[in-house]
Amino acid sequence: MVESIYTIPLTEALDSRCDCMFCYLEDKLEREQIEYALGAAMMEPDFRILSNEKGYCRHHIGMMARAKKALPLALVLDTHCAEVIKKLESVDMTSKGGIFKKEKSPAEKLSEVVSGIDSTCLVCERIEKTMEKFTNTFWYLYNKEEDFRARFLESRGVCMHHFAKLLVALDNVSGGKRDIFARELYDLQMKVLQNEQNEVHGFTKQFDYRSDKGEWKVAKDAHLKCASRLSGSFERE
Repeated sequence: MVESIYTIPLTEALDSRCDCMFCYLEDKLEREQIEYALGAAMMEPDFRILSNEKGYCRHHIGMMARAKKALPLALVLDTHCAEVIKKLESVDMTSKGGIFKKEKSPAEKLSEVVSGIDSTCLVCERIEKTMEKFTNTFWYLYNKEEDFRARFLESRGVCMHHFAKLLVALDNVSGGKRDIFARELYDLQMKVLQNEQNEVHGFTKQFDYRSDKGEWKVAKDAHLKCASRLSGSFERE
């Protein structure tokens, strides 16, 4: 197997026998990005420029706040907040927009600027870029490495979120293998989904007054496993 910065994490994720190897990778990437943003990135001017410009979404600001690194977070917020203020100051709130004028009204301009500020997150963008490379590398390994392919088909599959991502990345596979691989992925996904549905259905039956309360026949976290199967990992820091 050709080892690289993408193939090694993929094989490690597969070896972990988790419920979704891509959620495993995404969670790991997220923790690393938060640690980096509050650590080594402080000394990198290029990163600080991007951090100031793009900022962070509510979820990742929350993770940074819970990391308990007060000074690094304050430094990040200080310069990013200054950039937000500068963008807001760029809006001329004194101009007048009319029905018959092509120029946007102050309210429209302000809404456009604020929407731009609210729609970007440096951590999200960096994770998304790396995850796209992981999904493309996955199909490379799946095509070239028979052992990797066999082990994946014996795995617990992926969540529905990453199922969709894999199908998009499958467009990069040429020839008739695309349909073969899609069918193999479909068969595996259907198997794990049916198992999850059976488990969560059994979970609901445990609450029937006629059931044996002293003996659980399914996992007590079946509802949580089914939730993460359908939506992807949600148990992040």
